[in-house]
Amino acid sequence: MGNDNLRDGRVKNWFYLENDLLDREDLTIYEKTVYIVIARYINGENKAFPSYETIAKKGSMAKVQAMRVVKSLTQKGLLKKEARKNKNNKGSTSNLYTLLNPKTKNKNNNGKREGVYHRYRGWYLTDTLTIPILKRPI
Repeated sequence: MGNDNLRDGRVKNWFYLENDLLDREDLTIYEKTVYIVIARYINGENKAFPSYETIAKKGSMAKVQAMRVVKSLTQKGLLKKEARKNKNNKGSTSNLYTLLNPKTKNKNNNGKREGVYHRYRGWYLTDTLTIPILKRPI
């Protein structure tokens, strides 16, 4: 073969991201992108504080889209957002974000199915089992 070995020439600057995030089919590409951008800025205490401008720029989206997606991720329980105020003039500064576990929950929530829905095969994948969805009664 000679010297034609495959080598990875990338720089080893990296950050941690759970596989569960990419496996979530209920998230939009924007939601996944914003989660990834915020994950890139996480410090040792699982906190990050990128501005909406930074999230939008790094995520290749408009600032208003980044704001909508942060709100959506907060509502879905994937992100905790704390508004911070400037001590000197009481104005707003960047938000403080905490990433939460992207793994889907396996609890029964008022009879609603939870988990990742496989839109083509018609089943939900939960932590422990697969629940088929019947189109008509047996």
